[in-house]
Amino acid sequence: MIVLQIVLTLAGLYIIRIYMPPLVSLGILNAGNLFGFAAGGGLALLGVFLNVIVNSVKRQLEGGHRKPTIIILTAVTALAVAFLVAFFGTLASIVSHSHETATDQTTVIVLGCQIRGSKPSGSLRARCTAAAMYLEEHPDAVCIASGGQGSDEDLSEGQCIYNLLTEKGIDGSRIYIEDKSTNTDANIANSVKIIEENGLSKEVAIATNDYHEKRAEMICEKNGLTAYSIPARSTKWAKPTWFTREVFGVWAQLL
Repeated sequence: MIVLQIVLTLAGLYIIRIYMPPLVSLGILNAGNLFGFAAGGGLALLGVFLNVIVNSVKRQLEGGHRKPTIIILTAVTALAVAFLVAFFGTLASIVSHSHETATDQTTVIVLGCQIRGSKPSGSLRARCTAAAMYLEEHPDAVCIASGGQGSDEDLSEGQCIYNLLTEKGIDGSRIYIEDKSTNTDANIANSVKIIEENGLSKEVAIATNDYHEKRAEMICEKNGLTAYSIPARSTKWAKPTWFTREVFGVWAQLL
């Protein structure tokens, strides 16, 4: 029992540890690392109080409460198993969509991401780098730079994407700016309008972070587009937080 308690406690602390870097480095606190902290904390507490819990269950079973105790334990176990199956099944799908699938699509959509004042975030730079490489390799492709301007941003994300791409040598005449969107759903919906107005292909290559490709492709499908991936690789220390957050993002999209 003591060995199991130590294992559970250390496992819980390790989970907390791997979800900590985005909060410490960038002040990021979202559904991904919140879930990680809750899961890790719960596992660590289970380890600490395992002996108390086991003894309490034994007393309930031996004290004339056998049937309701078994029902509660069965229900809790079933819910936990169902959640884990759904969670890791969704996570596996997100990971499977995080690899490049774009080949010769001529419409590229670069999805906006946070700007701090006028400084693009690392994620937005990575998206633009991935898009620029694809556009260089496919000179017939055009690009939609999609993203509006937040209250703490000095320019729209669409304009920032345009600036970054042209700095990398992409001709500005190949870039359409969409600067009204405030989330991924709006990014795609507003990009569809540009596609239809300019007779662009509805087979699109989505330039976004690897963890974001699955949900972006789901939204594209909802808007009548066929999407392929140009993934920007996320940093290793942030992967647990972002990939976990996307599980809940995909569930929200399904709902």
